[in-house]
Amino acid sequence: MLLSKFRKGISKSSKYISKNIASVISRNALDVNQIQEIEDILISADLGVQVSKQLINEIKKKHLNQDVSLESIQYTLANEIEKILTPCQAKIDISKTNGPQVFLFIGVNGSGKTTTIGKLSKKLSEQNKIIVAACDTFRAAAVSQVKEWTQKSGINLYEGKENQDPASVAFEACIKAKNENFDLIFIDTAGRLGNNKNLMEQLLKIKKSSQKAITDAITKTFLVLDGSSGNNIINQFENFNNITGVDGIIITKLDGTAKGGALVYLISKYKVPIFFVGLGEKIDDLHEFKAKEFSLSLFNLFDEH
Repeated sequence: MLLSKFRKGISKSSKYISKNIASVISRNALDVNQIQEIEDILISADLGVQVSKQLINEIKKKHLNQDVSLESIQYTLANEIEKILTPCQAKIDISKTNGPQVFLFIGVNGSGKTTTIGKLSKKLSEQNKIIVAACDTFRAAAVSQVKEWTQKSGINLYEGKENQDPASVAFEACIKAKNENFDLIFIDTAGRLGNNKNLMEQLLKIKKSSQKAITDAITKTFLVLDGSSGNNIINQFENFNNITGVDGIIITKLDGTAKGGALVYLISKYKVPIFFVGLGEKIDDLHEFKAKEFSLSLFNLFDEH
């Protein structure tokens, strides 16, 4: 069941928030001081000031000066977060086109791009012919990692020569994909910090090379974000979006962090589509993002209300 996977996957975040709220509302009717404490807890869980204020306004409307249970507070918060996230719940559309669709994966070092490509290619390979382009040509270990994932999933891999210009690898791979009737090409790029101008410009060059190789292709740029980075994902999104544009995000490593609230902050601020969440290390631990399941899981709730 998807909800149980989400609940297990983001249990660290839910335990942190729920434990702290429970300690606040152990007294009688909910007063303004307790509500202020709940707001502080939400902010400390990386939900951000604006989102936290929005949630607190709902708490005030429904629960101020009322006898409340932890569960009633949790459901109010979960329902409000669901409203924020639902418009950005996105799904990959792989309708057939004249040529292959190009998916470009970008992100900082260690965000989980290559692992995500391995999981997603496995998920989509049953109905699509996929090729992965290994464009991190300056690190042999990076090519080995993507090769390991593609072999595990039985996916085609295109790798250039050592130290070859990454944009030329992307171009060649796209030409191959077009000539051999592939449905999807996944482009794995080197991790980089958003303040490294040269590397960021190289990303744009890779994107343009892909579009030049397949002029009528649908090209989507997916930013892979490490969920344990907390509010750093806001800066990462801004930096990458300014250079290449971001069509959607995939958030990884939510199972190892108590900072899951940062995702709500990002979505609230930028309304960026979110496609998948990584909730573990196994090949089938990448799941389509579901706003309701995520919101309930953030408070370890069941779908009963």
